[in-house]
Amino acid sequence: MLISGVTFFCYHYSYCQENTSIEGVYEIDEINIKFESSYAFEESAIINLLSSKTGDVFDMNTYLLDVERIKKFYFDNGFFNARIDTNLQVIREDKEVIENFIVKENERFSYYNIEYKGLDSIDAPVKSLIFNNKRALIVKGKYYSKDTVNLELLRIMEILFNNGYATATSGFPEILKYETNKENLLNKVDVIINFDPKRKYDFGKTLIKFTNYKYNVTEEDIRRELTYKENQVYDKSKIIESELKLSKFSILENPRINIDTINSVTGKVDLIINAVVGKKYDITPEVFGYYFQNYFYVGTGLSFSDRNFLGGGRVLTTSARVYFNSLENNRFDIVNSVYQPFLFGNRFITGNWNIGYEYVLEKSINIGRLKNSFGVTYELPKHTYINSLQARWDLENSRIVVDSDIPIEGSELVIGKFDYNEFISKLGLTAIHNSVNSIIFPSGGNYQSYEFEESGLLSGIIRRIFNTSTFSYFKFTNLSSAYINTSNREVNVPSALAFKFLAGIIIEYGQNTFTFLGQEYSEDRVPRDTRYFGGGSSSIRGWGAKQLGIVPNKELGGNFTFENTVEYRFKPFMTAENLYLRDLGFATFIDYGNVWSEIGKFKLNEIALASGAGIRYYTIIGAIRFDVGFKIYDPQPGPVGGSNWIFGKGSNFSDKYNFQFGIGNTF
Repeated sequence: MLISGVTFFCYHYSYCQENTSIEGVYEIDEINIKFESSYAFEESAIINLLSSKTGDVFDMNTYLLDVERIKKFYFDNGFFNARIDTNLQVIREDKEVIENFIVKENERFSYYNIEYKGLDSIDAPVKSLIFNNKRALIVKGKYYSKDTVNLELLRIMEILFNNGYATATSGFPEILKYETNKENLLNKVDVIINFDPKRKYDFGKTLIKFTNYKYNVTEEDIRRELTYKENQVYDKSKIIESELKLSKFSILENPRINIDTINSVTGKVDLIINAVVGKKYDITPEVFGYYFQNYFYVGTGLSFSDRNFLGGGRVLTTSARVYFNSLENNRFDIVNSVYQPFLFGNRFITGNWNIGYEYVLEKSINIGRLKNSFGVTYELPKHTYINSLQARWDLENSRIVVDSDIPIEGSELVIGKFDYNEFISKLGLTAIHNSVNSIIFPSGGNYQSYEFEESGLLSGIIRRIFNTSTFSYFKFTNLSSAYINTSNREVNVPSALAFKFLAGIIIEYGQNTFTFLGQEYSEDRVPRDTRYFGGGSSSIRGWGAKQLGIVPNKELGGNFTFENTVEYRFKPFMTAENLYLRDLGFATFIDYGNVWSEIGKFKLNEIALASGAGIRYYTIIGAIRFDVGFKIYDPQPGPVGGSNWIFGKGSNFSDKYNFQFGIGNTF
């Protein structure tokens, strides 16, 4: 027969001394979990459940409540007949106690019948979504879990809300366990969840109510961002998507779409948007971290924003920034940027126009650069593999001043101090797939970007008209990452395996020549900003920035690269009482790859290998990280490193590691 899953708790207490009364203040010296026979959870998982902690003052009431916490934990995970005994050791001379909990799990129950009641009246396509076995979270034969049952209830409610059933409700799940001698029903439970979908609704009217109306923000500016229309089937996910669209309309403060009225006669759900118009102008000081060519820069700046420039939600931002890496490596730029939402009358297309000036100081080279960039982003539907397409056109005119002699590759000629002009026109297209579940601590999903870049179509015309240096090349870069959740939910320790693959190639074509003192030189003429570099806090971490590469000059980079990384990340203190300690995390990693001057020079024995570990502190701006990377295999150890392998004969360990600092995850 079936009986309700109600269990009475019965505890047995035993003590190592006859007189068990505890008078005065005693400290908890140890907490031990002892298992009789098998165990499904680690001792640390159970200890993390307890309110008592080692070093705390012992309290008998807390001790007894901890027994109930353990019992409830096992009950919620299908061990309905688990028994928790205790053994309290009192060490009077030291004023200490040792708390012992003895766990006998007994049998674990699994699902037998799973019944969803009240769904007979819903549409067939919605039924198909609900009863799709591939999406169901509770499946016959799997072990019972209270959390999983609740997640299954939420999954079904989300389907109902997203398919017209705006007022659907559900009851508490009923868990019934079998008390029988039938072998096929031993240690089995039935799950019954009651639903009341009520009737199906469509979207009605959407009322827009302005608060602090000004700056010519119109209803049309807001309505164009809505992804639903009147008379469409009610879909809660469309409301959430519309709120995300409205959040990009930066002059509005925290826009929300709420249900105004539900008319059960007409079957319409009317909505209301409380549009609070905020400040139009804003001046913001900035402090940031930035990566460029594998160098990490610390920067500061000041930006001015007009959040409704010429109306329509257009944003104008003027920024001045200073970037610092070292005394020899610094940058400054001033940029005007215009962000255009709803480009070409389409809410899924946005545009950017950036124009500005950049000054770069790198050792013996000074670069002044005028930059003009146009970009368009197209967001594709969620069901497509590619989530977005980004197209851009970059125009750059640089004045480069070289303050030291430079040898010409393949020649005995040395060029003295000089300056020259460069003009670059780059066309780029990037296709992106992104299903990563979190920016701060990703633990699921994957990311791929495929970037195509071409320089030469317009540059060739400019080269013929003006006396300037131009470039012709094609570049392809693929960056892929994937994340696997390895978290132990029982002990609430988030952890994940993260994988990265980066590959890129640059192919020159046309007349990539350089004219100096009336003589033309043919050499590697790809712009340094375009090349690939090895080493640094987001690359192969055993090497410093621009210290790795099978190239004539590591500071100038190469035309072919690939990198692979496997990284294990975990946050072990999520249950700590100290709030600041909860955001502390750690990582271990393996990096391998390199940079070559061209793909034809790639060799397997030139693949560099690094490994190491690091500390992470997770903040709202991302992870602040410190890593130490070791050169496990160095294809070019030179006289300093002494050996290819870290512990090889003649190895100089002082050259076999690097410390790295960064902001944000490595990928």
